[in-house]
Parts: sequence; structure tokens; C-alpha cells
Amino acid sequence: MKCRVKIFGAPMEDTVSFRPGTRFAPQKVRSVLPHLEYTTAFGEAAVVHCDMGDVELLQGMPEENLNRIKMFIEKTTPPFIMIGGEHTVTLAALEVLKPNTYIHIDAHFDLRNEWPPGQRLSHATFARRAHEKLDFYAIFIGVRAFDREEYLYARESGFYVVGSDFTRREIADAVSTVSGSVYLSIDVDVLDPAEAPGVGTPEAGGIDYRTLEMLLIDLTLTLKPRALDIVEFSPPNDVSDITAVKVARLLFHASTAISQPVCLSS
Repeated sequence: MKCRVKIFGAPMEDTVSFRPGTRFAPQKVRSVLPHLEYTTAFGEAAVVHCDMGDVELLQGMPEENLNRIKMFIEKTTPPFIMIGGEHTVTLAALEVLKPNTYIHIDAHFDLRNEWPPGQRLSHATFARRAHEKLDFYAIFIGVRAFDREEYLYARESGFYVVGSDFTRREIADAVSTVSGSVYLSIDVDVLDPAEAPGVGTPEAGGIDYRTLEMLLIDLTLTLKPRALDIVEFSPPNDVSDITAVKVARLLFHASTAISQPVCLSS
């Protein structure tokens, strides 16, 4: 079977401001895959070896690492799935693909101007840096923890914001505003920490896994994003691989929905 969806790791972790460990996510996901059933909402996923490995990065050099990720993506024909790493890796994908619509599934906006104070490029500011440069339309889903400056920026920019307590009808209304090419990003901390303890910046509350699973399926089938990422999984903060197996299953669903069944090679 011909490989159509590429999967690769971007283990960047240079600006994490709370609990470190996201750089270990791609390898951890690979390690659990051989032990899971390849069941998806569309039936059993076929195993196709499309793992392109990890982008080679330099610890502690965010600008250099973003350039390296960009160069890697420039050589990768969509559709693809990028496994982070911190959420800042999404900035590289947006700058290369230049989508008309960006969909951000996350507990946070990541629209701060600086975070920590004095730092303009970080996992909490990348969406603002990207919008300043690319001027895309954005939909934020699952946001439940934010600073007032971020909320005002989102409103003034005309973004569509859906909180963490949403209905399928609300998601359909949000999707109806989409036009043009789409890039989709999933920050695992959108889940309740009870369901996904393995994240760098947990926030109380949040959605359950089944809700995220159905949301992902709806969005990928409806919008057919050119590419997507799953970020902020932090294996050292996980408990008994609770988060790891959820990330792996999201990977199965996403790769099957955007093209033919695909998974990371073991």
C-alpha cells in the first residue's frame, strides 16, 4: 500500500515554563504503538511505514530549532502529522504551509505577547507571533485558562472561540466559518488532567478523551486539514502510560481520517 500520510517527531523543548519532558514524546509514542490494537472509528487501521523519524534539533536554541523544523517540513509533502515537542513547533508548520484557517485545540490561547515576561517567543506566545506574520483566521476550541490580554487579542482579531463545555452543534457552527486550507493543532492539555496527566502545563477541568476523539474525527473528516500536529505530551509526567495510549489512538484516528490508514513504524 502506498504511503500517503507522513509522520515525524519534532522533539523541541526550549521554552517550556512549567514541567519539562515533551522532547521525549515522539519516542514514547513509538514505544507503545506495537502493543496497541489498531482500531479506529473507521475499522482497523492498516500498518503503513511512514515514519520519517525526528527532526535533529539543538537543545536550548528555539530560533535555530524552528528553522530546522521548517526546512524539514519544506521537504515533506502534505498531508503529514507532526508529533511534538512543545507547542511552539506549530509555528514552523504554519510559516511553511500558510493556511487560511488555523484550528487550535488547547486549554490555552497561546496568544500572550510575552511569556515569561520579556520572552516573545515561547509555547505561550507562538500563536500570536504566527498571526502577526501570517494574518490567518483561527478557531480556538477547549480554551479554559487564559490572560485577559489573550482574550482581547482573540476578540479583536475576529477569531472564533469555543470553550471547554461545548456541544457538537457549537462545533458545527464554528466549522461553518472555515474557508480555504486548514491546519489543525491538538495540545494534549485540552484534556482533563485526570485523563491526561502527562502534560507540561495541566489545567483543572477540561474535556474527556471521548469528546476529543469525536471532535478530531468530525474536524478531520469535514475539513480535511492539509496537516496536523499533536503536541505537549510529556512522558516523564505521565502515569502508567495513561496519556501515551491516548496520544497513540488520536494518531490512529487522525491518520486514517485525513487519508489512508497510516501509523508510525515501530
